[in-house]
Amino acid sequence: MIAELLQTGPLTGRNATKNEVLKRMNSVALIHIAAHGDSEFGEIALAPNRDRASQVPEKEDYLLTMSDVHALRLQARLVVLSCCHSGRGELKCEGVVGIARAFLCAGARSVLVSLWAIDDEATLLFMKCFYQHLADNKSASLSLHHAMKYLRETKKYSAIKYWAPFVLIGDDVTFEFGQHKLDKNETASKT
Repeated sequence: MIAELLQTGPLTGRNATKNEVLKRMNSVALIHIAAHGDSEFGEIALAPNRDRASQVPEKEDYLLTMSDVHALRLQARLVVLSCCHSGRGELKCEGVVGIARAFLCAGARSVLVSLWAIDDEATLLFMKCFYQHLADNKSASLSLHHAMKYLRETKKYSAIKYWAPFVLIGDDVTFEFGQHKLDKNETASKT
């Protein structure tokens, strides 16, 4: 849905290997990762690398870690981690140190994360609304506000657990995607 809105080719399923994701992240302005997140540090499970040594993948074959991200030189204006617990990390005197912070250290200007486990259906609606507003040249913080408000106003997803886990860290970025937008009524029709 997001790739269609932004008219780009997504990297999904078995093609979204750790090596391929790391390779592609260096050259894009917007990164969206929808995957499973680790509850301790928010590290992200991707498809295992195909060139792994054994049949059974080791963690380094599929787990996107803070050190993997920290080693990158990103140009991304926004990283969206649509993953459970992506805002988690170790609490230190300088703040929360986790995967979100690693993206900022690697050069991302802004990171949208989740503080706890997120519901798949609610998150789909949330992200659809978020990206529609982002595509309408709204800032990331205003797009976040509209997506939260949209879920709060639905009957099914008005509970705090559905809309409140999302937090924007870093700069309030905007994008100019041109005329590639979803029909505004399409977002509201999926409740």
